[in-house]
Amino acid sequence: MNIDLIKKIIKEQFFTNFFQPIYHLVNQKVLGYESLFRCTLVKNPEHLFNYALQHGLVHELDTASITNSLREFKKYHSHHLFLSLNVYPSTISMSFFTQFLEELVNSFSIPSRQIVLEINESERLTNLDKLSKSICLLQEKGFLIALDDFGKGEYSFHSLTEINPDIIKLDRCFAKNLANDPKKQETLLYALNLLGESNKIILEGIETEEDMRCAKSLGVSYGQGYYFAKPLPLHMINVHSAT
Repeated sequence: MNIDLIKKIIKEQFFTNFFQPIYHLVNQKVLGYESLFRCTLVKNPEHLFNYALQHGLVHELDTASITNSLREFKKYHSHHLFLSLNVYPSTISMSFFTQFLEELVNSFSIPSRQIVLEINESERLTNLDKLSKSICLLQEKGFLIALDDFGKGEYSFHSLTEINPDIIKLDRCFAKNLANDPKKQETLLYALNLLGESNKIILEGIETEEDMRCAKSLGVSYGQGYYFAKPLPLHMINVHSAT
């Protein structure tokens, strides 16, 4: 991989975005979608973004993905559903980002309250004060903020003390084999009691009906994972009841 390849991917849009539904487990309806970057030239999106981060191009990759995600979302689903967008902290902290995002959603006539920005914690958080100020401004504009992969990232609890997220996405490690693991159930309950009073909680990585039912019985309201649907182009997703 090299810088020229990343620039080519961005300039010629050799990428697409797949979408995965997020369910409200209680009323069994789709609440929104998470947009996920896909590129045929680089099979692992995480490797691509990490390389872009190392070479100062992650904000260009982030904004290209966000633009395409909103374009696709507007084509197929724009009424009352939210769109969750992954974005690196350094991109959010860029001075241009809030205005860029505000102008972009206005151009697609999508209300800011339907947009969730998932903060990617694979990037080391070196300036939490600057990030916090940017997040406050975005929230003032109506955008929602989510902490992604909570419980996995090294800085999750530190981030929580500095950032005021609207949503917390619990890492898939909480969901894996949940129905057969009493200790994991106890840990999930603790996390819900600790975090759920002032935040919406989404459990990622639900892959079986048994784990979904267990999560629901423990008080998880929102879920995402292969049990419901794999990431696909938005028009190809066949959502089903989350009973």
